[in-house]
Amino acid sequence: MNQTFYEYMMRFADPEGRDPMTRLANAMHQDIAFPKHSDDFDKISRYLESSPEYGKLLVTFDVAWSNYQFEF
Repeated sequence: MNQTFYEYMMRFADPEGRDPMTRLANAMHQDIAFPKHSDDFDKISRYLESSPEYGKLLVTFDVAWSNYQFEF
């Protein structure tokens, strides 16, 4: 069974973590409007690009998406 991108990222969530992947996962976890059931790159990318709290994490998103695609 394939996971959504959100489900994939939740393995990196850690309230005390400071690395970029953990920061992205934590931000996604705290964001009630994040498209949690999507696995569409364009939809998620547009959402992140339109949300100022993700500005510094967009490069991390690209890496995370590549890893997600590789695993699934």
